[in-house]
Amino acid sequence: MNEKEILNKFIVSFEWRTTKETIEKKLGVPPFIIVDKEKKLVLVEEKDRIFCRMIKEKEEGKVGCSANFASISDKVLASKQPIVFSCHVGLLGYVIPLLSGKEIIGMLYGCQLVDEARDSRYYTEMLQKLRIDENAFLYAIKNVSKVTIGNLEQDISLIFQLITASTNLISERSRLSGKEGEIANITKFYELFEKSRYLLLTLEPAKLYSLIVNLAAKTMDAEICSLMLLDQKTDELLIKAYVGLDEEVTKRPFKKGRGIVGYVVKTGEPLLVKDVTEDPRFHMEKSSPKYYTKSLISAPLKVGDEIFGVLNVNNKSSRAPFNETDLKMLSIICGHAAIAIKNAQTTAVWSEEKEKVAKELIYDQEKKEKVAVEKKELIESKQDLESKLREKEEVLKIQRELLIEKEKHIKDKALLEEERKKLAAEIDKITKERDILRERIKNSEKLIQEKEELERKLEEAIKEKEELEAQTEELGVLYSISTEAPKMSKSREILSWTLDKIQPFFNYHASAYLYIDEERLVGEVKQACFINESCIRTIEERMTDSWKKTNPEYAMRKPEFFTEKQEGTEDLFWIGLKEFQSELIFPLLHGEKTKGLISVYSFNKEPFPPLKRRLLRIISHQVTEALERVELFNRIKEMAEKDELTHTYNYRYLEDYLAREFAYASSYKKPLSLIMIDFDRLKYVNDTFGHAEGNRLIVTISDIIKKTMDGKGLIARFGGDEFAIVLPETIQNTAYDFAEKIRENIAIHPMTFDGKPHKITVSLGVACFPKEGIETEKDLFAKADKCLYSAKEAGRNKVIVYQP
Repeated sequence: MNEKEILNKFIVSFEWRTTKETIEKKLGVPPFIIVDKEKKLVLVEEKDRIFCRMIKEKEEGKVGCSANFASISDKVLASKQPIVFSCHVGLLGYVIPLLSGKEIIGMLYGCQLVDEARDSRYYTEMLQKLRIDENAFLYAIKNVSKVTIGNLEQDISLIFQLITASTNLISERSRLSGKEGEIANITKFYELFEKSRYLLLTLEPAKLYSLIVNLAAKTMDAEICSLMLLDQKTDELLIKAYVGLDEEVTKRPFKKGRGIVGYVVKTGEPLLVKDVTEDPRFHMEKSSPKYYTKSLISAPLKVGDEIFGVLNVNNKSSRAPFNETDLKMLSIICGHAAIAIKNAQTTAVWSEEKEKVAKELIYDQEKKEKVAVEKKELIESKQDLESKLREKEEVLKIQRELLIEKEKHIKDKALLEEERKKLAAEIDKITKERDILRERIKNSEKLIQEKEELERKLEEAIKEKEELEAQTEELGVLYSISTEAPKMSKSREILSWTLDKIQPFFNYHASAYLYIDEERLVGEVKQACFINESCIRTIEERMTDSWKKTNPEYAMRKPEFFTEKQEGTEDLFWIGLKEFQSELIFPLLHGEKTKGLISVYSFNKEPFPPLKRRLLRIISHQVTEALERVELFNRIKEMAEKDELTHTYNYRYLEDYLAREFAYASSYKKPLSLIMIDFDRLKYVNDTFGHAEGNRLIVTISDIIKKTMDGKGLIARFGGDEFAIVLPETIQNTAYDFAEKIRENIAIHPMTFDGKPHKITVSLGVACFPKEGIETEKDLFAKADKCLYSAKEAGRNKVIVYQP
């Protein structure tokens, strides 16, 4: 908020009305004029007193008044301190600077005050010079109250402090109001995100895109929202889902590097355009369908360094331009949307690949079985042929022996020749049959070799498919983690669940994690089988050593390990080994910062091949992303519920909590107590030593309250120096004891400002339900608040309890 806006808010504020009442009470009814730091009029509430009206009716008198204020204003602008002065006719006036922080935003003028130290004779010469009726003037002065310069300076100093506190309060209130708007938007998104979380992680891509644009449009209060994805082949952005656009508009492609969306994809940075008519990157081609756009934001969809699309919002429904807070909000939405889209795309590819590999594996196995049958048939056929060949060769041998015998016994040459020819023909026939059988056997052997080669290739193909199936199983593990882990709301739950999930794939005997959780270094050892205490200590030592190496700046932080006994551990097998043979330890890296470690251990040698080492590295990245989302959500939730300075709950949360506890107490007839606390003289500390010291005092007292309560009740800060403690199921006497202990601990706490000791005290009010006059939580709050102010009126540093 700029200086002019703060000044304009101040002149219509409750604080200004209070300041006016204070001045009127202290000084009578002087005129008020407020100017900005350029001395331009901002507010005039001027009612001239009779004696001043007489002076201003004379030109010389009027000029003298203006000259006085001009001269004093310059001094105030230079010194930033109020000044009391005596004007050219001897009347008193003042100029008070209006400060916001250390800067002047304007000045308050006041005058027409009669100096008690001056008698009537002092004015005679001036009245004669200006030709003013002396009797009438002195009569007018006589009828008004008079002040001394000393008292006026003291009063103006106090009024200056009051005004400064008021303008600073307005400035701070405006800053927090803007911040509350930002937190409200983020909280709204996370409420919508939580309701849509399951759909975001399970929908198919096309439906997911539609869900994202609807969620973004609702969160951003945008008339138009579109989601574009980059086609890697054509380098064009294509609209995949939209709200508020005509279908014809959505068919147009956008080139990477051209226009606003092309610029965002090329640079990877979000872009806010408050007025598209003033940005040369925004243009509509003449042939393109027209639609109204005045203000827009375009943010990239990216995971790591990969930019694969943009999310755009055009025009708030109020037609007000988007601002930097909106830019931040859309960037947060894009971060979550990008992960959801990548998960959906990976799932689709993984499902198709898994189905394809499964079909190919079945086909190869069936083909292998068929080849094996064919090979068996060929071998049987070859064996049959070989048997026939042996028979033929045996017959051929017999025929040759028979021919030799006949040659010995037949004397008739003609008959012998005839028998010889006959046997030779028979031998020739059998020889040909033998050669045919040999050729067939040779062919069979060749076919068998081919079948064996095909069988070998099928074996290799099946092995490759099985490896591919293992990789597909790896993708399944990764997909499961990417979809299930984001549904969890606690860091330790994510880590513990992940280690359980990967156990069947890694077949480990033990695993562990180490993680920074709310500034504590916590770890868990998980057992897949019973392992002895020595093995557990070994895991803790190795994790601690690895942590020190990856985080030297946190080397002195001692880890807190626990080993949870799982249900059904009586069924776990005791291996009986005392030392691990293999281990894998990977850091949970976010940027260059190590957030934690995960590890797996085995009693077997080399149970973790490269595939599994690579998988655990990828899993560590996925788990880190899930943990970061949980941390971000918790930070946003804390921003919405906690006070930024003291880290106690804020007024918004206090209201909700008190309403819930009152409803419970009323329904179940339980006591409910409320303690209200207000600092004594915080304003003095702020005015004397500065707001930084005031904030230090607030934090100190907040810490004392927390330490005194020791985790009991809910502590909230709901004003600059006001705290409340809600104590469910606590009776009045116990609440009073707590309040008195808080008062005592604060009163005895040593506090120094500018090196000097100062006593600090608080006033407290206590109210308890059930009591007469307390029917609602608002009644309980009002009664405790009234008791608090009774404690202040009774002299401060007291505890007052509500009694009907």
